[in-house]
Amino acid sequence: MVIEHGEVTIEVVDNIIVVRTAGAFNEYGTQQYTHGVRKIVDGMQGQSFSVLVNNLEFQGGTPEAYQELESYNAWLNKQKLIAKAMVITSSINLDVINKLSPSRASQQTRSFDNEKDALSWLQSLN
Repeated sequence: MVIEHGEVTIEVVDNIIVVRTAGAFNEYGTQQYTHGVRKIVDGMQGQSFSVLVNNLEFQGGTPEAYQELESYNAWLNKQKLIAKAMVITSSINLDVINKLSPSRASQQTRSFDNEKDALSWLQSLN
């Protein structure tokens, strides 16, 4: 039986995929997140896009969740990703994400403490 831990909502604003996470994630909750974004990107038919991840309510993840995240980021690097904005207030959580998902290093990323500023930055890059 697959039990997903962690909650995710995904919406698209113009060409920006907005992901909001809440709780602690296992690999299945992370797959719900990554598969949701992959499906949206596939539906964009080769258009460039950005990603905004709101992690204000994110509480961490299992080692398997971070393996899934690394696989997803490696895949993102092969897509037409313009940039990624992270809304996060915990520098510790951000350090863990960066350490366990090294493929993020080749992405144009910035961190913000609120979604409005993150969205403005991404919109300015289009």
